[in-house]
Amino acid sequence: MVFVTGFAFGIGLFLVFFTNLGGEIDWTNDVPLDFLLFSIFGFQTINLSLGLVFLFFWVIYLTCYLFCLLKPTPIARLPLLKTKRDVVSRNTQIDQSIRFGTTSNYLMITISWFSVYFILSILIDLIQQLFGVTLGNPLTNNPLLSFFYLSAAPLNEEIFFRVILIGLPLFLIFIPIGRGKFLSTMNHPYPNIQEFRRKNTTIGIFIIIVLNSFVFGISHVIFGGGYEIGKISQAALGGLIIGWVYYRYGLASAITFHWISNYVFFAYSILGFYLFQTPWNTESDNMLLGMVSLGFIAIGILFLYQLASKVLMKYVIK
Repeated sequence: MVFVTGFAFGIGLFLVFFTNLGGEIDWTNDVPLDFLLFSIFGFQTINLSLGLVFLFFWVIYLTCYLFCLLKPTPIARLPLLKTKRDVVSRNTQIDQSIRFGTTSNYLMITISWFSVYFILSILIDLIQQLFGVTLGNPLTNNPLLSFFYLSAAPLNEEIFFRVILIGLPLFLIFIPIGRGKFLSTMNHPYPNIQEFRRKNTTIGIFIIIVLNSFVFGISHVIFGGGYEIGKISQAALGGLIIGWVYYRYGLASAITFHWISNYVFFAYSILGFYLFQTPWNTESDNMLLGMVSLGFIAIGILFLYQLASKVLMKYVIK
């Protein structure tokens, strides 16, 4: 899935600058920047070139992606387990999770946690549909505009919901006055929080992340434009996992997680529409998107199995 997500960067450029998906609207047109942060701070009247703004976000996402790809261990240097003995032997110092890079590379961590979220979000949707509760659809009638606005969401939402609503409270509550570390805590809370860890630190972190996830879920209905009440639970789950990813692995990982959810999936959805005329605004009947989804589901199942094995080894099998 590293190749699949990385290839999406090229797909996005192709769709925006080399197709006529937008009809009368193309990358040269000015569009209103009514993103979440702009709306909150009253800058809804700003209009800029769709292509230039898209490139701005594209470069930031590529930077975050490459950072995760190379940190803390470059993905190309991850060790692989060669035998079952490496997994089960108590004498080996190679942790089972290294097999999937989940403790050694931020990109693999992000992809793994996103895959778990993807599986759980599908289950939530299926259960809610049994009771007539739907997610809604925020997409416009124009695939280019829909792709543009969904691509803009990860950066501005992560700055607001994670940095401002998680990072800032964590800094104010858990970092002693006069110790500095403001910017580093906003970027990656975990190392600094651990340095000043106290008795109830874990509980406090948990409460902040959980509260943030509820706010994140509700905001999708209040500000989402087209989402229905069923989106609250799905988005809240996403907020919970992204909140944890942000706290533990940093802002770049959280942005990349959100980017996969929005940009990557929609890039493949529209590419499937462009190449095969399959629906671009629904997840069903889109052959290319279905293949990508199966890949994330497979990784999610493997990662859940790995997590279950680690829990059993730590708390059950002595």
